[in-house]
Amino acid sequence: MGFKDQLKKILTGLTVPQEYCCLELENLEGGLRVFLTLKNQHFLAEVSQSHLFLGYKPLVIGLSFTMNSAGHKKLETENDVCLNFVYGTFELNTTWMGFPTDKRVVARLTLRKIHKKIVDDHVVMFYEGTFGRHEFLNPIHQFINHQNEKFKRRPADNVGLPGNLQDQVRIAYAIPRSIAVITISDGLLLNMFPTDLHGPVGDEVYVGSLRIGGKANEQVERYKKLVVSEVETTFYKKAYKLGKNHMSTLSGKDRFSVYHERSEIFNIPLPDAVVSYRELRQVDSFDHGIHRIHFYEVISHKVLYQDRRSLAHIHQYYAQWRIDQRLKTTLFFR
Repeated sequence: MGFKDQLKKILTGLTVPQEYCCLELENLEGGLRVFLTLKNQHFLAEVSQSHLFLGYKPLVIGLSFTMNSAGHKKLETENDVCLNFVYGTFELNTTWMGFPTDKRVVARLTLRKIHKKIVDDHVVMFYEGTFGRHEFLNPIHQFINHQNEKFKRRPADNVGLPGNLQDQVRIAYAIPRSIAVITISDGLLLNMFPTDLHGPVGDEVYVGSLRIGGKANEQVERYKKLVVSEVETTFYKKAYKLGKNHMSTLSGKDRFSVYHERSEIFNIPLPDAVVSYRELRQVDSFDHGIHRIHFYEVISHKVLYQDRRSLAHIHQYYAQWRIDQRLKTTLFFR
C-alpha cells in the first residue's frame, strides 16, 4: 500500500476505490445473514434469501411469504419491522429502538409497511426504509466521509440520497445484488439495460422496479414482454456501460453484443454473456418515490450454463468491512 493509500485509510477508513464493487454471486464466502424482528415481540424470521431490494429513493424492500404461513399472519398486523444484518449466528440478547436484536449485528434497518400484494400463492409486503445504522466503518470515518460527500460533484442525472437514506442504501447493498440485463424488443429493434432491483417471488412471479420517466420503464409498459438475463461476472464492465440505455430508444441489433440463440418463446435477443434467463410478461405495477415497481408473470425460466458464475455487486463500505475482517473477497473494479 502506497503512502496516499495509507493516508486515505487513516482518514476515511477506506482502501476500496469504487462505491460499488462487482463479484461472483455464488463465490462469496461468509456473507451476512438477514433476520427480521418486530418491536417488543419475541419473533424472529430469517429473510436472507427471500427479501427483495426494490428501490433506493426511498429505500423499498419487499418481504414475501407463502399464504397462511406464520410469517404472513404475523406481519399482517404489524406495520414496523427491523432487518438485522449479522455475520454468523443470531440470538435475541439485547434491544435496539425497541426491537429485539443481537449485540453482534453489524447493521440494522427499520422499515414501515407501504403496500401489500397477493401474487400466486404468495403475499408480498412492501416496506419503506425509515432509519439505518451500520458498523462497517467506525463512527469517526463515517463522519469524515459524510462531510466529504457534501463536496463531491455528481453527474446531472445522478440521484442524490439525502440524510440517513445514504446509509440505508449502503446497508441494503451489504447483500450482493444480482446485476441482470433486461432485453426489450418490438420484433426488429431492441434495447438492453441492466437492473439490480429485481427478484423472484416463488416460481411463477417476478418483481422489479424501474425509474419513473425513463425510457426503459416506458418500453416495459408498452411492449409488456421482456427477458431478464443473469450474466457472467466477466460481463461487469459491459453491464455498467449499458446503464445509459435506461434513457435510450430501441435500436438495431448491431449496437449490442448478443448471444447466438434467442429466447425460447418470445424470440428476443439475449446478451452474449447470458448464464440463465427468464421470459416475463408485465401484468401490474404501483409507484413509490422515483420507482415504478412492476409485477411480471414468469413465462419460462432456462439455465444455459450451470458452472458459470453470475454477476453481482456490493457497496464499498461492506467490501471494506470484509477486508478489515480478513474475509476472503475477490472484487472486480471498473
